[in-house]
Amino acid sequence: MSDSHTIAGNRRKPHFKSRTGCRTCRSRKVKCDEERPSCRKCLKRSLQCDYLDADIRTKPQTDSSKSLLDVELMHHFTISTAVTLAPDVIVRDLWRTDIPQMGFATDYVLDGITALAALHMARYDSSRRKTLLAHASLCHTNSLSKALPLITHVTSQNCSQLFVFGILTLFFNLAKPIEKEDFFLVGRGVVPEWLYLLRGIDTVVQGQDAIMLSSVSLIYKTSSAAYDFWRDHSPENFDSLSQLQCHIDGIPGMKNEMKKKALNQATSALSRSYTFLYGDRFQAQDKFRGFYTWLFEISDEFLTLLSDADQEALCVLAFYTTIIRELEKYWWIQGWAAHLMNRIFLLLDGEHRLWIRWPIEEIGWVPNCAFN
Repeated sequence: MSDSHTIAGNRRKPHFKSRTGCRTCRSRKVKCDEERPSCRKCLKRSLQCDYLDADIRTKPQTDSSKSLLDVELMHHFTISTAVTLAPDVIVRDLWRTDIPQMGFATDYVLDGITALAALHMARYDSSRRKTLLAHASLCHTNSLSKALPLITHVTSQNCSQLFVFGILTLFFNLAKPIEKEDFFLVGRGVVPEWLYLLRGIDTVVQGQDAIMLSSVSLIYKTSSAAYDFWRDHSPENFDSLSQLQCHIDGIPGMKNEMKKKALNQATSALSRSYTFLYGDRFQAQDKFRGFYTWLFEISDEFLTLLSDADQEALCVLAFYTTIIRELEKYWWIQGWAAHLMNRIFLLLDGEHRLWIRWPIEEIGWVPNCAFN
């Protein structure tokens, strides 16, 4: 082959900048894929895509179509989605009846309900998947914009609604399509806003007695009782976590006391959640509580370590995937255990990959997948 052919074959294709992307992506200076009715960049970050507004302007029937879709989604939520949000029958009935009634009186709860229902329906209706995902993103964005200003003004009148909003936000962020770069607790080197939001709501709402008088107390009371046990019991010795703790304690020259404290606290909290996961006398609802209690109990210092891709912190997170894997019978968290393990494995060096052999085997993940 001649040199001219070689040069031609290696020549890079010219790149032409697009000036037709949505205004949101242009303002953020990121490449827009220009998909309709909402580009994937805006959909991924739950941002308002102006393509949605353009569709509304160019289609006069959109308002009526949107109303019909919202009615359909509320129906879907009550007969289908609600029963997937809790294994406890009483709590399921709460999601099916009381929470929709709350939504009719509180628009940010209603938006959260329709957003989650749209994600659920998109899983099974491939012909309308793009439309449903775009509608889910729009509803979620609307919910956030209405609820966020209230977070610093929690009262006896809105504490129950904000508590439900926080749970819906958790479900939404777990249920939305997983992207390759998603990292659950940390994304693109930062802790996601939704996690801080959840932790903040949980802290504020705990100080409100009014929530105990509402129907939401069925969730909160059982959660509170489970948390009291989670906090006060003496967890048994789990060999897998003991080995992890030995690795952490054996780190040579560990002089950062703040890091050591954060790692030990996260590992200790994990052992308490493992009690709910592996204990014989605990039910499915307790496993779910063990999952989200750990999210609330890990320290900000530990989250910072994860954001910095700290090797030991990533190993602790790898052991958390066993709890996620146990919950993957629920559609809203399916795929997260393997995805998270894949991301962790690629960030670890050879030595620390040996630390996580047990959770890798426990969730049935194949390391070769990380290199494909």
